[in-house]
Amino acid sequence: MRIWWWALVAAGAITLALAAVALSIRRSRAALVELARLAPLCLALLRDLVREPAVPRRSKLIAGFALVYVLSPIDLIPDFIPVVGHLDDALVVAWAMRHLVASAGPELVASRWKGEPEQLERVLRLARVRGHPPP
Repeated sequence: MRIWWWALVAAGAITLALAAVALSIRRSRAALVELARLAPLCLALLRDLVREPAVPRRSKLIAGFALVYVLSPIDLIPDFIPVVGHLDDALVVAWAMRHLVASAGPELVASRWKGEPEQLERVLRLARVRGHPPP
């Protein structure tokens, strides 16, 4: 069982690394830094969507993975590196937000957002989500 666990972790890390490279090519560092500043609200949203019965199981797994990755002390880029250390967390949050809006729907995401509607619009724009949920 232990070998399967590490194989799963390795596969997830490789997938995440490829996604991070793909997303970082298309995104400016300033946008990721701003997304990282809004991380507490994004994490609360991910937590609430994991608990939501209307969210598909696959989406819950992705949101749960994002929560675990961001809260985990083990990262692809260590958090003690100034500025750059939190960019991988921001990429994971952006990826999870894109998926959740696409699968759960913008209305459900907007209804679970705890911040101001303008902040949600900003997060979705930074995550490059097409179309904004209603306020």
